[in-house]
Amino acid sequence: MAYYLLFKNQPSARRLMASVPRLSRYTASNRMTDRDVLVRWGMMEESDPAQGTVLNGSEAQRRVASRAQMAKFLRRIGVRVAPRVNREGMPTSFSRQYRIPIFDFVPIGCFRSDSGVDWTSSRIARIHDSFEEVPLDGDGQTRRATYLATRTLHALGLDFGLVSIGVSDRGFLQVLDVSAAPILEGRLLELYRDAIQRFVEREEEWRRAGPPSVTLGADVELMLRNPQGKMVLASKYFPRKGHIGCDDRSVNFDGRRLPLMELRPSPDPSPDGLVQNLRALMQEASETINRPGVEWRAGSAPFRPYCTGGHIHFSGPPLCARLVRALDHYVGLPLMAVEDPVRAQWRRPKYGFLGDVRQKSHGGFEYRTPASFVCSQVATRAAFHLAHLVARHYRELPLYDIYSPQLQIAFYNADRETLRPILLRNLEAVRAHPAYPQYQQAIEPLFNMIERGETWDEMVDVRQEWGVPLRRTQGSKRVASSAVRSL
Repeated sequence: MAYYLLFKNQPSARRLMASVPRLSRYTASNRMTDRDVLVRWGMMEESDPAQGTVLNGSEAQRRVASRAQMAKFLRRIGVRVAPRVNREGMPTSFSRQYRIPIFDFVPIGCFRSDSGVDWTSSRIARIHDSFEEVPLDGDGQTRRATYLATRTLHALGLDFGLVSIGVSDRGFLQVLDVSAAPILEGRLLELYRDAIQRFVEREEEWRRAGPPSVTLGADVELMLRNPQGKMVLASKYFPRKGHIGCDDRSVNFDGRRLPLMELRPSPDPSPDGLVQNLRALMQEASETINRPGVEWRAGSAPFRPYCTGGHIHFSGPPLCARLVRALDHYVGLPLMAVEDPVRAQWRRPKYGFLGDVRQKSHGGFEYRTPASFVCSQVATRAAFHLAHLVARHYRELPLYDIYSPQLQIAFYNADRETLRPILLRNLEAVRAHPAYPQYQQAIEPLFNMIERGETWDEMVDVRQEWGVPLRRTQGSKRVASSAVRSL
């Protein structure tokens, strides 16, 4: 297994290659095998090799070649990008700036300056002396900045780079620039050296040990509706914390009235085990609410402006760019294909964008792109099984460039016709995988829905869809819905 660096005599790339013993200079595509990795450092005419893994592929590099074009695209998918001049024609100023280096989807450092560094004259590719290194989780603003930086880099299809972010006087975070070939000096060189060495060690470990073990968890959001069609607050029945709790979003940001119920089933190494844990929580929640007239709604957006998500948690596989892209391809896209297209556009791109991932304190991460799939038992069971398959076998599944402006905008517009060729190609790739037979019974019904062009029903009462008792009579005798459906 070889690791190559493709560059144009940049001193940064030379310093990087000298500091990472496993890196060697790329000379010809016919030397690449499926086991090899190519790291592209900046724009070059050389095309990507047909074999092997390429970090910062040529198409992704082209998306950042023009800051104006990059900014136009990012704004269209909901990423705030700073203008070079304000409405008065003066250079835009910021109270604070961040420089956040990222490698393989993971922020590897964070640098901050409050000195009002000028950024308007040229592209940003280095970290000036006025910046100091700060902890990635030092405060809320820093965490939001790193989250925005990671989202931005992923949306551009890049595997690594330096993202610059400004903080306006009103506290808004705005992307200033993205460099796919940052200038490596001092501490930044150390960070990239260490990140690439960790990458090499992880690749070698996977070659030795094979697919990782996977444990899945979830947090699934729902909303409550009374017989008059009005929203019922989840905080009327549940606290914030616990297996059944409330999301932090509140009415008019008052911090007290919480409309979103959140089911947080116990993790399980089996996808069907997680389904059963989720079902048990639904039954417990139904006993607590104990109101037959209060319906449970899920999907994308039961009540505007509130949106609901189905977040899948992973423990075991390391967070990396290839895994997140595989989740976008094989979990995010199929579930988008069966959403209500109108409500999906209400939710995205603010919530559930491609590559919407958050790292968790337990060492794993959650994939937040899907809507709240519990309005369909078929979609829920398939989502957990697809997530498990992808997390174990993502290296063996083909990936296509779905991060072009045209395809991403189609995703956010729920334009299934534009995405249909990729969707069908992905379905066949999953069906052709040797591990598919063990997942087929759970996944195939969702694939059939996609092929028939069907969508789930977001008007359904989730309790009826799952056959959860709607009320309890005296003596704890349960009265179940007449619309019970089994898995």
